[in-house]
Amino acid sequence: MTGTVGVKPTYGGVSRYGVVAMASSLDQPGPVTRTTEDAALLQEIIGGYDPHDSASINQPVPDLVAAAASTDLTGVRVGVVTEFRGDGYEPGVLERFDEAIEVLRGAGAEIVEVSCPAFTYALPAYYLIQPAELSSNLARFDGMRYGLRVGDDGTNSAEQVMNLSREDGFGREAKRRIIIGTYALSAGYYDAYYGSAQKVRSLIQQDFDRAFGQVDVLVSPTTPTVAFRIGERTADP
Repeated sequence: MTGTVGVKPTYGGVSRYGVVAMASSLDQPGPVTRTTEDAALLQEIIGGYDPHDSASINQPVPDLVAAAASTDLTGVRVGVVTEFRGDGYEPGVLERFDEAIEVLRGAGAEIVEVSCPAFTYALPAYYLIQPAELSSNLARFDGMRYGLRVGDDGTNSAEQVMNLSREDGFGREAKRRIIIGTYALSAGYYDAYYGSAQKVRSLIQQDFDRAFGQVDVLVSPTTPTVAFRIGERTADP
């Protein structure tokens, strides 16, 4: 979308140690670079086991640079997800994607159509799981124990210092997600929202498992739209 290469590593493939926790079950530091080779170089450096992270995978990091440099995809089964061809794409996006598929085919890859029906619920599930975990994780930033403290001049109560610290410390988007997540975790709504989203995530995982039983890798458009102008969509979250 932006002409850069981003890598979201396998969960536990890069240590989260030292990273401010957002959503514990989703947090994965990863490189964003100009080229695939640069992404592979950086991923090899930051990847690997870290005893400071309980989710860290104790496995050696493969030779990613050599893999990124290879142009021979003979024998590689590439899966194209059927559900990613629905409505909502801007003109030209799917055409460019189809051109990319033909490049992969020309490099020797076998193109396989796979169905992952639960993927259509991925975004709603994300917007319940992520804010809920964010709300819980960011509760520790209350101006009392560490980090930013605002209004601690002897005239404010502890509650007022907490309010002032959180008001100044979090941006508007973080606050929106804290509010949504707190609501999703509240009594009477936990099972209906966060609990249901976790069940949907299990269905999505099962779709992945079935898909990777048929193919080696899945491909899709990065986003359904081309890049929008800077500041164009900041007014309406």
